[in-house]
Amino acid sequence: MKKYLLSIAALLLGLLAHSQEADDLGNYAEVSVISRLDLNPTWYRSAGETGFDLGNSSIYTQFEGRASEHFSWTVVNHWFSFTDWPSGDFEAFELFKTLGYSDANNFIDILKADLTFGSWTFTLGKDCITTGGHEYDDDDYDVHTPLASPLWNDLACYQWGGKVAWTTPSELSTFSLQMTTSPFGERPFASGLWTWSAQWSGDYDWFSPLWSATVLSREAPEYASAPHEYDFLISLGNQFFIGDWTLTLDWSNTSGLGWEMDRLTSSALFSYETGYKLLPGNIFHGRVDYSPSERWNYGLLGNVVTTPKDIYGTNWWNLGAVAEFFPLHDSDDLRLHAFVEYDSLIDGFTFSVGARYRLNFRLW
Repeated sequence: MKKYLLSIAALLLGLLAHSQEADDLGNYAEVSVISRLDLNPTWYRSAGETGFDLGNSSIYTQFEGRASEHFSWTVVNHWFSFTDWPSGDFEAFELFKTLGYSDANNFIDILKADLTFGSWTFTLGKDCITTGGHEYDDDDYDVHTPLASPLWNDLACYQWGGKVAWTTPSELSTFSLQMTTSPFGERPFASGLWTWSAQWSGDYDWFSPLWSATVLSREAPEYASAPHEYDFLISLGNQFFIGDWTLTLDWSNTSGLGWEMDRLTSSALFSYETGYKLLPGNIFHGRVDYSPSERWNYGLLGNVVTTPKDIYGTNWWNLGAVAEFFPLHDSDDLRLHAFVEYDSLIDGFTFSVGARYRLNFRLW
């Protein structure tokens, strides 16, 4: 893994030097510092109790640019997350402790290089698994996490690997194949566990599909005959545009990640814990956005999660209303936001107010 990182770093440095001679090709490099603060009080209606956390409060940096018509790069670091503050589970340096693991996200979200030749793009490095629906379109620091799906919240989606993508001559569709390390392996590469994905994305003026099929390998339980087992994830994302309105409908064939009990019957009934995996079920993630101007966006979004009766878990849903305001003229660098959400799983309401600010530095 260390040699892999050094190779990417050497490639970046070499092409960055080359970029100094090619400003006429639209080459650039930019660093952004992004900070977000949320204040989230929660009322648990049935229990008659209240709670408080900092939601998606976090600090990110983003370094991206292009060194030639063929080469570009993206580096996104998630330095601090204050989600669990002020609870006893909060650890300021948790994202640094998980560096070198593939079963948890760490402070390196993205570290990738893109090589483009005509209609073909080849990506190497650490990137998001090409799965899920349109909710993965937004940057993590823009997501209202209580309203995101269980898949988005629980999957360690940033993995090491490579991807090849082909865009049709009309530029209306892009087809991609990707192979990465598995989020179910403890150590990237060393675990010998992999993820394979195929995705179709489209932009058809009024309709944007984002469909994917993913196979994730994981270690099999001790009693299994094979060393590995596989989870199959299908995600169908659909987005519709009608004037100032956007309708998003995502579906995935899982109810999230968790611990499932397999039941094996011989002369007696035995139960075995298979480990952490994708659980059967369905996630329906929906969103309706209304943007009457560049400064305002209103949204209604939520999830419906269904699980089989014989699997640990229960059916649940949530629904929230969001308002977002961009006070800076001709810029979305500053966003003020607020939302209220009801979650049937906890029978409680979460209220949130916050702000996200992006500070940009153009290097060239």
